[in-house]
Amino acid sequence: MKIKDKAEIIEKATEIIAFSGLDKLTMQSLGKELGLNKASLYHWYSSKEEILEAVFEEGHRKLMAKGFRLNLEGSTEEVLSRAASEWTKIFSDESLLPYLRAVYSLRYSDERAEEEARALSLMIRSQIDVIINSLGYQDTFISSLFASLLLLHLESILDGGEEDFIEDSESFAELLNHMDSR
Repeated sequence: MKIKDKAEIIEKATEIIAFSGLDKLTMQSLGKELGLNKASLYHWYSSKEEILEAVFEEGHRKLMAKGFRLNLEGSTEEVLSRAASEWTKIFSDESLLPYLRAVYSLRYSDERAEEEARALSLMIRSQIDVIINSLGYQDTFISSLFASLLLLHLESILDGGEEDFIEDSESFAELLNHMDSR
């Protein structure tokens, strides 16, 4: 097999990390998966560490390209459901799934993965803060609770879970509406 570009190597390396673990990523195993001998990989990358750095750079680039515009129009239920749906789409996206699985599986052992997971969490929490505040709730507990539930759901997707968080976000909206009626 002839490698056309570095993207093929990075894609395969990301898949190995995501589905087998970082310890299974070696120049030898990567070469084997690509149908190359280990020496051929050194034409493209000088080390496993250089490949790993490229995995994080490319994954982050793809992730940032998947952003969405926050729509605050509609009822509490619609706004929360829409946000949950958009994040679910990102975490379910086949082109991002291996990278996100790699990030979350390495977040306790790799500084880059920890930073990426923390940035994602902060992005989601900040967005939920904006949503909850725009809906008229100035309660950081409510915002933190919904963000935590959403993050748990998104991590579940990475573990292969398929539960529907849209229904949970609708229930959360009902709870908020119930609080308003008191």
